[in-house]
Amino acid sequence: MSENQQVRAERPPRRSVGRVPIGLATVLLASMSGIGSAAATPVVPDELAELTFYTAAPDRVPGPHGSVIQLRPLSGDPGLAGARNYLVLYRSVDMQGDPVAVSGTLAVPDGAPPPGGWPLISWAHGTTGVADVCAPSHDTSPDFPAHDYTELVRHHQERWIAAGYAVAQTDYQGLGTPGPHGYLIGGAEQRAVTDMARAARQIDPEIGSRWVTIGHSQGGQAAVFTAAQAQQWAPELQLLGAVALAPASHQGVGLQASQVATTAGVASALAPLTGGAVSFLPLIIRGAQTVGEVDPARFLTPRAQSMLERGDIGCIGQLRQQDSWGGLNAADVFAPGGDISALVRVLNENDPSALTFRQPVLVLQGRADTTVPAPATDAMVVQQRATGQPVEYRTYPGADHRGVLDASYADALAWVNARFGR
Repeated sequence: MSENQQVRAERPPRRSVGRVPIGLATVLLASMSGIGSAAATPVVPDELAELTFYTAAPDRVPGPHGSVIQLRPLSGDPGLAGARNYLVLYRSVDMQGDPVAVSGTLAVPDGAPPPGGWPLISWAHGTTGVADVCAPSHDTSPDFPAHDYTELVRHHQERWIAAGYAVAQTDYQGLGTPGPHGYLIGGAEQRAVTDMARAARQIDPEIGSRWVTIGHSQGGQAAVFTAAQAQQWAPELQLLGAVALAPASHQGVGLQASQVATTAGVASALAPLTGGAVSFLPLIIRGAQTVGEVDPARFLTPRAQSMLERGDIGCIGQLRQQDSWGGLNAADVFAPGGDISALVRVLNENDPSALTFRQPVLVLQGRADTTVPAPATDAMVVQQRATGQPVEYRTYPGADHRGVLDASYADALAWVNARFGR
């Protein structure tokens, strides 16, 4: 039996969700018809299922960030077992200051909430891609191109549901919804994660105002940015801390090292330290282009330029194939003497290593990780501790990039429980 088959076999059947409770329907209708320029004709949940859910009419997008545009109940994937599940479209703000619609999911445990309401986890997912088809909330069957990863994460999230936590998960800005996805742009990710937490409380008033963020890979970077910026972005909520699993860092340094090694003819020697960045490069470029003038023609070979658009339509698993970016090495990608300064500048500006934060951060890293190499995370933590940031760091021998999720769960649960005084 494969790992994915075993995961599916171990998961209990998902709870089917029927009609939206009367209280929730009231919240839904108010959210769609009540606030300034966000006013719109109320739409009942059954009708929402017939709409193109991810594309809101332009006049419905402006409004307070973190407020709900529309939602509908979920049954089956991508919902979580043991919970009431919802697909939600909510408001956020992009890095140019414009309102945007963002999609995500919310799972609220069955049963009565504890005193003070359900403790909330706003989950930041790892890399799936930048194409709309890669949004985790689109994963309704094994045909989803990133199903092997998103199903694994859902299985992990169901452990948090069983432990008594509500779990909200954003798709991030521009992933599933109109507009470009700011891949590895920390401020945009933070806003999506934090506004998802605000939307969760509007959807279900039984969710409390205290929350933590947990993120993996791309989401680990997002979690550290959330620790640094969320309290100011949503002061009415109380962020208790952040858990960053295998957080992406030092991307700019890695690209510079790859380019230098290519020029010197020793690119293969750096492969263990650069985290297989070649397959991620089209995503990195597209993310950087959302906030900076990055011209790939200044540093990519003609062959790599011709393949750049594959990142606009394929997800990370497809990009890793040998007939795509996975079949390229650094020498195939970087033009001799190319100017990567604009791209490196954006990546350095979005590196979590130099952030300052008051909320505690728990960093969890597998020592056998070849996607986010442990030395990069080691260096991030050293820099954060050198500037006095409240960081705890735990590593797991033998755990790879995805394996760190299960390897660290007991430690993460104990740490999060302590933040909530449970």
